[in-house]
Amino acid sequence: MFEYLRPRSLATTQEAIEYLELHQAAQEFRLELEHRASLEEYCQWYYQVAAENQRDLEQMRSELNLLRLFNRRPV
Repeated sequence: MFEYLRPRSLATTQEAIEYLELHQAAQEFRLELEHRASLEEYCQWYYQVAAENQRDLEQMRSELNLLRLFNRRPV
C-alpha cells in the first residue's frame, strides 16, 4: 500500500546521518538567505520612508505657521 515510502536502497547508518546533516545544513543556509533578503527589504523600506519624512519636514518648515497668527500670547 505504501510502497512509495519504502527506501529504494538500504543505506548505512553513517550514510543516513551524513544525509540528515547535509539536509540540515541546506535548510539553515536557505533560512539565512531568506532572513538576509527580508532584512535587506526592510532596510530599503526604512530608508525610503526616512527620505520621505525628511522631505515632508523640509516642506513643513518652509510653510507659513498659521497657528502663530491665532496665538495671542507674546513670544
